[in-house]
Parts: sequence; structure tokens; C-alpha cells
Amino acid sequence: MTDGPLKQAFDLLDSEGVLSRELITMRIRDGQLVKEVVTRKYYPNDYNDWSSVTPICKVEGGKQ
Repeated sequence: MTDGPLKQAFDLLDSEGVLSRELITMRIRDGQLVKEVVTRKYYPNDYNDWSSVTPICKVEGGKQ
């Protein structure tokens, strides 16, 4: 990852007092706009990760 605000935010991540964290990515995949969400929920001395992909709409002429 190159330098920038997002890299700096990831480098400085701290879980003290954090209940959950999400990374949201909007992507064109197979001609559809999709929303990809990766979530981490924190518990005392542990955490749980999960992800979801939600189709938003078809993109005309968009194929990636």
C-alpha cells in the first residue's frame, strides 16, 4: 500500500475502547455495482470478523 491517509489510518489502528470496525468497498463486478463490507467486532480479549457482499444495481456497459 502506498502512503496516504488510508495507509496511515490502518497503521495507527488501536482496539482499546473500540466496539467494532468496518471497511466498505464499492466495486463493479460482473456488470454489477456491489458493496463489500468487512467487519470486526471486538469482545474482551477476542474479536470476530465477517464479511458481506450486497449487489446494488446492474451497470450498463460495465464489465470488470
